[in-house]
Amino acid sequence: MQDQPPPLSPEEVASLSAVEYAHLGSPQTVKVFGIMHLIFGGLGAAAAIWALWISFFGNPMIKLMGNTPQAQMQVALQEKMQGVTIVSTVIMLIVTFLILYSGIALLKNRRNAVTWSNRYAVASIIQKMINIILGLIYTVPLTKEMMASAGAPPGVAVGIMETFAVASTIVGGIISCVYPALALILLNRPVVKTWFANRPA
Repeated sequence: MQDQPPPLSPEEVASLSAVEYAHLGSPQTVKVFGIMHLIFGGLGAAAAIWALWISFFGNPMIKLMGNTPQAQMQVALQEKMQGVTIVSTVIMLIVTFLILYSGIALLKNRRNAVTWSNRYAVASIIQKMINIILGLIYTVPLTKEMMASAGAPPGVAVGIMETFAVASTIVGGIISCVYPALALILLNRPVVKTWFANRPA
């Protein structure tokens, strides 16, 4: 088990050879993000598989609701959102591959680990922004339409629900960007980049 390298001044770092510096031990940040990448990657893979299953075979949980107006609305919404769901799921699979690959690279202390983690982080943030846009353009209006056709209460109640749906879509998307943003910031600190730059090729 490698320990976090001791804090070194630029002069001390310069006095070490690449091999000497590389064997001081990986920064603790590397191990933490390597483990977290694999955890979130596993959850992302499970979510992608579930989304694809729903897109092609329907949501089995809806059957538990019986043949109610709410269940019928959910089925109709899923059918209309199938194309958008497939596109967003394909993007999710790409991001999932990137986070899993970079997580393994970080735990194995590969020299290109930070590069792959950066690719994941940028792709993840772009994915979140796309999800927000798709949610505002497709999901929220379709949900409002479905609620109206199902006899939802008119006026202020619908307006409040629509506002809540918009706010939750935006806020949820922004919150989901926190982890990839932290990965970008913390894994690109000089001490981490210097350590990886001095890893044996």
